[in-house]
Amino acid sequence: MSNSGYTRAASPSSKLIHGSPAARSPAFFVTRLVSIRFSRFSAVCSECPPRHQPQALTVLSDSSCRSARVPSTSLRPGSDSSTVLDLRSSLSIALCPQSSVDATISATESVTSLQWTTIQHPLPGGPRLRLRSPAKHEESILQDTGRVKSTLHPEASSIVFDADLRRAVSDELPFYAEIDRAQAIMLERVGLIDRDVARKVLVELDRLQADKFQSVAVSPAPRGSYLAYEDHLRSVIGKEASNLHLGRSRNDINATLVKLKLRGPYQELAGELLQLLRVLCGLARAHTETVFPLHTHRQPALPSTFAHHLAAFASAFARDLDALMAAHPLLNRSCLGAGAGGGTTLPILPDLTARLLGFATPPVNSIDSVASRDLVLRLLADFAVLASNLSRVAETLLLWVGDSGLASLPDELVGSSSAMPHKRNPFLLEQVQGKAGAVIGCFVAAVTGMHSAPFTNCVAVGTEATRHVWPGIDHSIGSVRLIRLCFSGLTVAKDAPSAMLERSFVNAMEAATRLTIYGGLDFRSAHNKVGQLVTTAIECGVPNLLAIAQGGRMWGPGVSLAPDVIARTARAGGGPAPEAVLATLDELETGIERSVVFLRELGASWSRAREELRSAITKLDEPRLQSIDDGE
Repeated sequence: MSNSGYTRAASPSSKLIHGSPAARSPAFFVTRLVSIRFSRFSAVCSECPPRHQPQALTVLSDSSCRSARVPSTSLRPGSDSSTVLDLRSSLSIALCPQSSVDATISATESVTSLQWTTIQHPLPGGPRLRLRSPAKHEESILQDTGRVKSTLHPEASSIVFDADLRRAVSDELPFYAEIDRAQAIMLERVGLIDRDVARKVLVELDRLQADKFQSVAVSPAPRGSYLAYEDHLRSVIGKEASNLHLGRSRNDINATLVKLKLRGPYQELAGELLQLLRVLCGLARAHTETVFPLHTHRQPALPSTFAHHLAAFASAFARDLDALMAAHPLLNRSCLGAGAGGGTTLPILPDLTARLLGFATPPVNSIDSVASRDLVLRLLADFAVLASNLSRVAETLLLWVGDSGLASLPDELVGSSSAMPHKRNPFLLEQVQGKAGAVIGCFVAAVTGMHSAPFTNCVAVGTEATRHVWPGIDHSIGSVRLIRLCFSGLTVAKDAPSAMLERSFVNAMEAATRLTIYGGLDFRSAHNKVGQLVTTAIECGVPNLLAIAQGGRMWGPGVSLAPDVIARTARAGGGPAPEAVLATLDELETGIERSVVFLRELGASWSRAREELRSAITKLDEPRLQSIDDGE
C-alpha cells in the first residue's frame, strides 16, 4: 500500500472502469469531475476480436457543458508518459465503436491519483458506468473540517472561488510550491518534520512543476486553490504532508505569495521604463538644435526645441521609476512565519525561509505582516501617477501629429478608418489614455476596498482589494511599451515647427523682456506695449513682430528676436539651450545607469536565493544535513 492509499495494479486485467454486460451502447453521460492518472494504461474490449481492439480511449466534450470546455482527447494504449483523464460535468465517453457488451480500462503499472468517482445518468440505451479503484480514496478533508461539516454552498463557491484551477496553474500554484520548498527545508532543519517527509514533499513538488501542475488543475476546489493543492499533496504523500502548515497560515502564505508574484511584473515594468528613458534620451541628443514650439493652453507660446520636450518627458518618467524602486524594501520583506497574525510558539526560522525565498528581511510584526497590503496601494499609487504622466504625454503627441502636423508616426503605428480612406489614426496614443483611466480606477478600487477594513487579516483587503494590482501593473507595462514604440517611430516634420514659430508671435515675451531692459519701461508697461504691437501686426496682416518693430532698434543693441536664437540662448532655469538640455540628459543617463545597477543587483539576489534553496534541497539527500546558516 502506497502512502496515497492506492495499491499497484496486480495485473493488466485489474478493472478500473467497466460497463454493464447487458449494455448495447458505448456512450455514457458523466456528471462529476473524474481525475484519473495512469503511468501506463491499456484499453480492452471483451466483445471485440483482437484485430478490432480499440486503438484509443476517446473523451468527447458535450456541447451543453458550461462549467468546463474540455476538448476531445484521445488516449492511446501503452503510452509511457503520464496521462491525465479529465472528465468534467457533462461529457460523453466512447470506449469502443464496436463494443456493445463490455469495455475495460486496465492499469498495467499503477494508478497514482483517483478522485471524485461518482458517475451517473447513462444516455438513453446506454449502460451505467461505475468507477472503482484498488483502494477507496480517503474522504477529502475539505468535506469536513471538524468545525465546518460541508463544503461551501455551490452558488457562493462559484462566486468567490474559481472552480477551474487552470488559471491557478500559472497564477498561484508555482508560488505555493516555492514557498513549500523553503518551508520544508526549514521545518526539517528545526526537527518539526522528518527528513523523509521533506524529501517526499520536494520530489512531488518537482514532479508537479514539471507536469505544470496539471494533476492539481483537474482537482475539485470547493474551498479554493490552496486547499485543493494541499489535498493533492496529502493524497500522494500521505496525511503528514499537511504538517507543512506548522507555524504558518493561509494568511501569511497569501501575503508572501503576492510579493513573490509581483517580482516578475515589477522587474518588467522597471525594465520597460528604462527602455523608454533610453529612447527619449537618445532621441533628445539627436535633436538639441531642432527648434520646436512650446505650447500653453494648446497654443504656440514660446520658442523651444524638440530635445527640450523629450528631456522634460524623460524627467517625469525618471521620477516614476524612482518611485517604483522606492517600494522595494516592502516588496523585499517576507511575511512567512507571521501565521494567522499571532506568530507561533514553534521554534521556526523565519530568517531562513526569508533568505531561501530571496527576501532581505523576515517579518517584523506578525499583525502588520498579514493585515497590511500597503505595498499594493503604494505600487498602484505609483502606477496611477505614471499613467497620468503617460496620458499627458500621449495627448501632447496627439496634438503634434494632429492638425498642427509637427510630427508623424509610421504606418505600423497608426490605424486606418473602415469608412474614410484618407485617415491615419494615431489610436495607440488613445489606447494609452484609456489604459491610464483603468490604472487610476484600479488604485481607487483598491484604496476604497481597504480604507474601512479592520487592521488584521481581512478578505476585503487581502483578496478583493489586492486583486486590482494585477490589471494595474499589466496596463502600466502595456502603456509604457506603447509610448516607447511611438517615440521610436516618431518623425519631426521638416518645415512645420519653424513655420509655426515664425507666424505665432512666440517671441513676444522676449520682446517685452528686452523692452524692459533697454527701453526704460517697467515690465507691465512693456507687456502692454508688445501686446499692442501684436494686435497691430495681426490687423495689418504682418506675420511677426520683427516686421513692424522699427527695424529692431527698440529692443536694444545686438538683440535678436528670432525664435531659433531665443531657443539657443535660453540657458537659465533649465531652458532649451543645447548646453542646458545636454546637462539634463547627462543627469538622466547617470540615474538610468544607477537604476540598472540596482535592478540587476535585486534580480541577482533573487537568483542567488533560488540557487541556495536548490542547494539546501540537494543536501537533504546527504547522510547528514550540513549546517545551514539560519541567521541566528
